[in-house]
Amino acid sequence: MLISPLAAKLCAARGINPATLSGSGPRGRIMAADVLTAGSAPQKRGGTILADPASQPTREAKDGYYIYDDEVDMSALVAISMPIAVQCEKLLENRYSLFDYIIRAAVKACSTCPSWLDPSGKIDVMLFEHKGNMVTAIENAQNKSIYRIAKETAAPQPVPENFAPHIIVCDAHTSRDQVAARLQSGNRPGFAMLARGSREKDTIRAGTDEKYKNTLSYTFYAAATLPEQEANRIAAALRALLYNPVRLLLLS
Repeated sequence: MLISPLAAKLCAARGINPATLSGSGPRGRIMAADVLTAGSAPQKRGGTILADPASQPTREAKDGYYIYDDEVDMSALVAISMPIAVQCEKLLENRYSLFDYIIRAAVKACSTCPSWLDPSGKIDVMLFEHKGNMVTAIENAQNKSIYRIAKETAAPQPVPENFAPHIIVCDAHTSRDQVAARLQSGNRPGFAMLARGSREKDTIRAGTDEKYKNTLSYTFYAAATLPEQEANRIAAALRALLYNPVRLLLLS
């Protein structure tokens, strides 16, 4: 049996027997993608089927916004982010956090529907962390890699005067009242916002096997000035990116 070193490491971490997998690499070699795919099927827990990557987030319309409450399995993102973070910390003296990936996902998702952006395609982002006590502005975020975003979030600069973001991202400590206040302060017609919710690590038992699922709950807001079809497309793109994090490493 042929298996890549990364695939072997993922199998050990997830308690997967490599012999049960079909390899997609040369000569049937088991690759990391084969291990991640093996763990992507919907799982039952307490009678509830966990979210399918292809399913549509739950949506409601309220106060001039489409509001999407969603929960995604972050196992694939955790699997690739940790070794990358370690290398960045060692070689570049800076590391990525999951928050940086989420920011990048929001930017890429919103860029899939450019009709609400500036003609130039510019996307400015404002971050609110630690209950809103830490505010960071990221200009031209559409042209910035996760590494560049991570550097700017690690050493935030003063927010430019009259800065009007296209996207606001809040961390898990932001209440819904604070979210509403941030939304009301937005002055762009296609204003969108992602409020990051809590992250939990669950243990799923199936017979004698145990699997770990890292789930992220979040709420995504899109201005109702957007056509509903476009708002739905952005929400679906965000979900797809969080389930396929390698795409977040690419600028295009």
